Amino acid sequence: MQLYVDHFNRRDWDGVRELSSADARLTVADAFAGRLVDAPYFSNYEKRPVPWKLAVGEVDGEPVVIMLQRGPDTWTPYSLVRLHVTGQSIDRIVDYGHCPWVISTALSVNVPVSS
Repeated sequence: MQLYVDHFNRRDWDGVRELSSADARLTVADAFAGRLVDAPYFSNYEKRPVPWKLAVGEVDGEPVVIMLQRGPDTWTPYSLVRLHVTGQSIDRIVDYGHCPWVISTALSVNVPVSS
């Protein structure tokens, strides 16, 4: 997960692709379901109007990638991404970037202080 976050935060899309299997499945809740290679996934992140970054954290005790958005004074959890890894490769990504209610309805959200 940390390598995914590191590549994503550097906008190193080729690096994220290298971590993913050739037939990785992507679901962007309320927006897309299909093969990662067929998705406008990375370009959509590039176009986000609010500063953002990813961090490894936990939501309701589950290890996930948390999207943080920059507020006036701090970074605030906005949404999450679930990764499924088989062997050494990501084979499924479920991104809730269009569903910020997932974070607001969670019982617990933990992000390391350094994020």
